[in-house]
Amino acid sequence: MKSLIKFAVLGFLLFFAGWCLLQSVSKAQTTPPKTGASAPAPAAKEQAKPEEEDVVPPVEPNAIFPAVVARVNGKPILGRDLEAMVRRELAPIGNPEWKNLREDYRGQLTLAGLDTLIRNKLLYQKAVASGIKATAAEVQAELQKISKTFKNDAEMNAALASQMTDRASLEKDLYQSLSVTKFMDETVNKKVVVAPEEVTKYYTGHPAEFQHPDVVKTSHILIPPGETAEQDALAKKRAEAVLARVKKGEDFTKLAKEYSIDPSASSGGDVGFNTRESLAPQYGEAAFSLPVGGIQLVKSEYGYHIIKVTDKKKEGLYTLEDVKTQLTAFLKNQKIQAELNKLVNQLRDQGKIEILIPAGQPLNP
Repeated sequence: MKSLIKFAVLGFLLFFAGWCLLQSVSKAQTTPPKTGASAPAPAAKEQAKPEEEDVVPPVEPNAIFPAVVARVNGKPILGRDLEAMVRRELAPIGNPEWKNLREDYRGQLTLAGLDTLIRNKLLYQKAVASGIKATAAEVQAELQKISKTFKNDAEMNAALASQMTDRASLEKDLYQSLSVTKFMDETVNKKVVVAPEEVTKYYTGHPAEFQHPDVVKTSHILIPPGETAEQDALAKKRAEAVLARVKKGEDFTKLAKEYSIDPSASSGGDVGFNTRESLAPQYGEAAFSLPVGGIQLVKSEYGYHIIKVTDKKKEGLYTLEDVKTQLTAFLKNQKIQAELNKLVNQLRDQGKIEILIPAGQPLNP
């Protein structure tokens, strides 16, 4: 997919408010996935100090919400966090003025954003109460992964600013989201099991979901391009050097984890099966022209890709063996999602949630 060969963090920044929830349910999906799963990040021992939750920053002059829009067991939900979520939803449609939107649409955006922020806050509070917290090393490791996807600090800071946040806020959000992830892993994810017969039953009962056109399975190592012609020439040389090591027989998976900036790096560069149309043009052209086992260096708008073709399939039906791993993960995620919803509902019933704004009403009409 194109999304698998783009810089990871832009998407992370756009949808970070919901990231904690998605990560905590092992990236649950609504359709069976057909690409490789990412490897979990290693844990560290040193514990980080929780960020202060009670500090409420002043309202920006053009803010559309007040400083605090809700409280969850006494802890504030910030208006700027809600506005950031709303702005991200509006970005794909040209960032229309809040005051020009229909009141019912403003209400939908506000309530959806509040619901996500409240769910995340409840889960974070539960994680802390259970004594399960992220460590300083884990937070810094995630920050390093994010910073690597930008060409320099200035670009990263600009991207953060465009999403109404900064490094300090990002670090705080990472601490909270990683804490929830650890909590869910230890209390829910590890306890959910999918039996082989459940996988077989789903596969045989939903044949249409496993039909596919001509597809190719690839792994790749993505080296970022340079900003100038000189820098880009150096980037190409780096990619060629890695390519030479691949051709000499070095382990592709290991090299991908070491050098690739793509999210697939954690799974050794594997981006699974894709159609030609779902890939960047240069990537797709090379992938479909190479034989299985073939390796080629190509450049796209995202950088230099060292592509390795690992399988090809003509139009037809994926076999159970093709999708067993991903389908098992999909069914497990469904069960985890059900457990998560059950837990959040319990936390809502037991906690005190105060909504402090009328949905859809702008602060600055």
